[in-house]
Amino acid sequence: MKIRRFIVLMLCAAFVLPASACGESGIDDISQNLTSYSITADYDGANTVTATAEITYVNNYDVALPELQFHLYPNAYRNGAQYQPVHSSEKDAAYPHGESYGGIEITSLKRDGEDLAVTLAGEDENILSVPLEKVLQPTAKVKLTMDFTLTVPQMRHRFGMTENSTNLGNWYPVACVYENGAFRNDPYYNNGDPFYSEIANYEVRLSVPAQMSAAMTGVCTLKEENGKNVYTSSARAVRDFAAVIGCFEIMEGDAGGVSVKYYYYSDPDPAASLAAAVDAVNVFGEKFGKYPYESFSVAETGFLQGGMEYPQLVMISDVLTPEVYREAIIHETAHQWFYGIVGSDQINYPWLDEAVVEYCTDLFYKWRPEYKVDFEKKVSDALSAFVLYCDIYKHGGKDDTSMNRAVYEYDNQTEYTYMTYVKGSLMLDSLRRTIGDDAFVAALRSYVSEYYLENAKPDCLIACFEKKSGKELKSFFDSWTSGKVHLFAD
Repeated sequence: MKIRRFIVLMLCAAFVLPASACGESGIDDISQNLTSYSITADYDGANTVTATAEITYVNNYDVALPELQFHLYPNAYRNGAQYQPVHSSEKDAAYPHGESYGGIEITSLKRDGEDLAVTLAGEDENILSVPLEKVLQPTAKVKLTMDFTLTVPQMRHRFGMTENSTNLGNWYPVACVYENGAFRNDPYYNNGDPFYSEIANYEVRLSVPAQMSAAMTGVCTLKEENGKNVYTSSARAVRDFAAVIGCFEIMEGDAGGVSVKYYYYSDPDPAASLAAAVDAVNVFGEKFGKYPYESFSVAETGFLQGGMEYPQLVMISDVLTPEVYREAIIHETAHQWFYGIVGSDQINYPWLDEAVVEYCTDLFYKWRPEYKVDFEKKVSDALSAFVLYCDIYKHGGKDDTSMNRAVYEYDNQTEYTYMTYVKGSLMLDSLRRTIGDDAFVAALRSYVSEYYLENAKPDCLIACFEKKSGKELKSFFDSWTSGKVHLFAD
């Protein structure tokens, strides 16, 4: 889950511290032969969603597949789940009214019209296994139909409901990535964002009570039907689909032809929040390549951490102070490029998107001085915080300051935050000062262009920096990510 700079500052207080070459035409081309999800869902206004998903799965791998596997992320929220969605230390904040449970039940499964038994697999009943009548050859398709029911827990989380909103993040059966001869069926770790997915096309029809509205991935239309508000959304070549439901006020702006919508219910200065979103889309589009989608939405919601990114939609916590709230919007908007346009394995390489986004959030203030946020002070504060954290960490008997760990290899959220976000941003600041501003920005722009709507690895990012700087940088990155670079005194 998203742990932003505001949490770092809170922890410091506890320590007594002071345009892409692809573009929209690329979307047209890329979306032609993708797996597609057509989902019809009905939300009852309480805690239940009933849905049907018709999935046309396309084998875009270069091997024949004997079966298919789908993540059932909501099962992490059920009573008795082996992998809980939040760490025990965060349960009081996540469940303000006491523990609540949810989950997903697949009530019917068909393959090309043939009824199949529902088979759960994975370490924690978190995978739906779908047998195939015969192996699915590369480029071949199969049509699956799944009826399912969601129970949404009462909690402040990416899949959860509060008195003001309901978050549907990672809520439907999601096709597992296939790599190295197997499906990636990782469980739902409570550190970071335990997700890894391919891009797909979506058509989603979501019905909600008449007094409610929905912010969703994609381009939405609204009509009234049988006393309910029915939202229909189309999204092409995105790597996930999410929605936030609530009784919202809505403001709209424009960022170079991108429709930017802001959904809110308690924000005292919604115009400033919308402006931050518009400015972020403009700035990051100018620096890293044009935003390829027609719309982008920001939704205020009940959430445990600062925010959470999804394609064309971000969730922002309703308990943040105004300054931190705007920064969370900027941070999550940067994720539209680094996670959204360029995907990555967020489980095994969490620093790859989070370090880049954290540092780009700081750079936003350098590029937009009218926000009156001192960029150099932000870097200095991050360094001071990291030095103190490592000093306390070291005296606690630990000396592992590596960044190249999977999310489940960190002992807790605090360690994950400092190594992934804070140290990651310090690494990139050191790199920028070494190779210069122009080469730094050119490398990130090249990274977006070369791995446009694909999944990248750390070596991909490193190669872009080497190419644009003309320097050998592998050892630089290895020293930082392996923990050999220490920013505190022995």
